[in-house]
Amino acid sequence: MASADYHVFGLGSSPDDLHYIGWTQRRLGDEQEQIFSDVAQDGEIAHWLEAARRAGPVSLFEIESARSVEDARDSALFWRQYYHSLGLDVVAARC
Repeated sequence: MASADYHVFGLGSSPDDLHYIGWTQRRLGDEQEQIFSDVAQDGEIAHWLEAARRAGPVSLFEIESARSVEDARDSALFWRQYYHSLGLDVVAARC
């Protein structure tokens, strides 16, 4: 079985908050600060991330893995639409 090259992940400022779904080739557990830095490059999420990190810890968690960038993008968009249907305003983008 081939390993996954991409990780689809979520960011939130509390257990009940999901604000961002992204995908990356970075290892989530080993490169968390670099992922935060990558996400902060996106103007749409940068202000939220800065304020959330000042207010307290930001949770970074894996949603699923994907074998290709296309699969990762499709997964992130699917989960964004799912959470949107539940009433959450979630941003989805690659970092």
